[in-house]
Amino acid sequence: MTPLALPLVAAAAALFPEARSFWTVVQGPQLQPTQVQVHARLVQEGRALVVYQEEGYKFSTLGERDEAAQIAAAVSTFDEVIYPREVALFGPCPDRDDNGKVILLITRRSGAQGLFFSFDEMTEEGALRYGFHSNQSEILYHGFVEQGNRANWNIRGVAETFHRLLHFGHDPAETSWSALLSNYMPFMCELASARLLWGDVDPEGRAHAPADPWTGRGWSLLFVEYLRDKLGPDSLRDLAARPETGLPGLTKLLAERGDPRTPPDLIGDFAMACWLNEPTLADGRFAFASVVPPRPLPAARATASRPTSGGVDVGVGGMVFFVIDGDGERSFPLTLQGDPSTRWVGRAVELRRFGPDQELPLEFSAGGLARFELPDLESGDQVVVAVSAVPGDYPTFDNRTLLLRWGVGWVPRVPVDQSRGMLAGLVKKALPDGGEVARTRLTATVDRLGGMAATGVEGPTVSTRYAWAPGAASVLDLLEQEAGRRGLPVRRETFTRSAPNDVQQEWSNVIVHLPGSDPRRWPVVLAAHWDGARGDLADSYLRALNLNDNASGVAVVLEAAGAMSRQRHRAPIIVAFLAGGYQEAAGAHALLESLGGKVGAWIELDGVGVPERWPWSLNVHLEGGGKLVRFPSSVHQELRRVGLVVKDETEITAPHSGGRLAAARGIPSWVVRTRPGDEAADLDTPPAIERQRLSPELMVLLTKVLAGTVVNLAGAP
Repeated sequence: MTPLALPLVAAAAALFPEARSFWTVVQGPQLQPTQVQVHARLVQEGRALVVYQEEGYKFSTLGERDEAAQIAAAVSTFDEVIYPREVALFGPCPDRDDNGKVILLITRRSGAQGLFFSFDEMTEEGALRYGFHSNQSEILYHGFVEQGNRANWNIRGVAETFHRLLHFGHDPAETSWSALLSNYMPFMCELASARLLWGDVDPEGRAHAPADPWTGRGWSLLFVEYLRDKLGPDSLRDLAARPETGLPGLTKLLAERGDPRTPPDLIGDFAMACWLNEPTLADGRFAFASVVPPRPLPAARATASRPTSGGVDVGVGGMVFFVIDGDGERSFPLTLQGDPSTRWVGRAVELRRFGPDQELPLEFSAGGLARFELPDLESGDQVVVAVSAVPGDYPTFDNRTLLLRWGVGWVPRVPVDQSRGMLAGLVKKALPDGGEVARTRLTATVDRLGGMAATGVEGPTVSTRYAWAPGAASVLDLLEQEAGRRGLPVRRETFTRSAPNDVQQEWSNVIVHLPGSDPRRWPVVLAAHWDGARGDLADSYLRALNLNDNASGVAVVLEAAGAMSRQRHRAPIIVAFLAGGYQEAAGAHALLESLGGKVGAWIELDGVGVPERWPWSLNVHLEGGGKLVRFPSSVHQELRRVGLVVKDETEITAPHSGGRLAAARGIPSWVVRTRPGDEAADLDTPPAIERQRLSPELMVLLTKVLAGTVVNLAGAP
């Protein structure tokens, strides 16, 4: 038998050598992580899991024996519980390396909660196109940093990252359900208590309130349990496998099952279940079968016969509760008014002191308004109202927090936003034709950069503008086409972007050169970065299509370039659409290098499509603008001339612009913005919401201001 066994031993050694090098991920302040190579040694092999440990890395303060015991517990739990349960529900595990097992790499570079890096599922050549190396294996990265009584979190983390691996294997474009289901896995595998489902035992120590926006943790995990309870465990498998992303996947699932309910119906029922957990009411819709969540605190409490009102903040996907008490007197109506930018759903139940309790009809209009006639309530009776802001049909989480006004005996008087009317009036005064042609072109350009079709325009379609994504090359074609439609001479300036892992890509700035009558003069640069990003790396590669940051800036610069091309000026004007604004302003750095720093002035637009909230909607922020008083024509004057309000900021803080790089070279520089400080909040705003907020009128005014200002800076004759 020995000769037969030797080939098997040799094959196993080839598959899992005693020592191996891995590319590990280093998370830094940038969205795009980097990689470093570490050397690791094989420490244990199970039926489905192989464990490597980085050389020199010790995670237990109790020594090697304790480390060995923790690793053995992880292997046995993975083999006996995690792997069989998750594979049975979600389907087979990918096996790119044909070794039949998953590798757990214990490394100091794993990140706090562990990591599954989807690029390891690619070939090396494929991953290099995205800026990474690939280990070409199924690998889970963990640091096993939790120790003592918290050591069980290490194994829970393995359950989470293993689901991300499975989910990617079945639906690589899904991110929100992947996050929810992976974080739900420790409960499904019976490795964590039900407290995980409402965030009481968040591994990162964060607090979660029911009114918070949906994220990968917190009360949103309880909604996953509600789905498994009401639709069966197979519903989770179907959500992981179907191509529809976000709530549309749930819509399709319900339709295929012949279930007349919609996701808003389920979200409304779920919210009331969190409060009541009563199986005998509403056919069990307001109850959980297997868990007893804590009752949330009411956002407000009122007496039905006494007029009162207020407002509460509700995250998209979150829920709030109102308790209306009776006192034996006649009730006033209850009115609810939610932010109309999202859909609202509510449930109401009358709780009688001696029963029977009953559900009451409560409907929100498309504008977010609900008028609800409260029944006359005896003392001791009450009505409980649960309200949720429903996430839209968008692939990722919507992190907005919205205002919900409420009142008993109250008529809603929502302040009227007059910004659109005022901006439209300013455009009508500033431009003879009311800017209709410019408005149409600006809107079409923003739509195209946001991946939407523009009426009457054919050409490349953009799926993402994330600079490291291969798909971002379509942005360059689009910009060249848009420049050509305006009769502008255009070229690409290509430069090499090097990552710390020695991966290189060629990126391109798109340049429009408008020569002046005196080529000896240093040029004036008008710029905007064309790239975008999302809060999640995978989403950035899939669909970074931010409209305000910075499709709006690109559109205004394009339109201003068209206007400037018809005017005479002395100094050359360089109109630059820059790559890598989200990557340390890489394109701005490359342009400054190509010009040798010989620039007369640097003007950049970074997020100029969405005005500030009313009544500050006419504000325009000039970062670095206070230093331009010596220029022949002040941008302040141009802005005031069209009716906009100048807000000077001495320092340039725009995070994605090259203004700071230019200023550091002594170049007079300023950056135009309309909503500074909102970058993080806007990063994952759904495109449909961004589209509603955009003001073509504001962009038309800025086009006029920029075209006149830059020509004057370049020396108008």
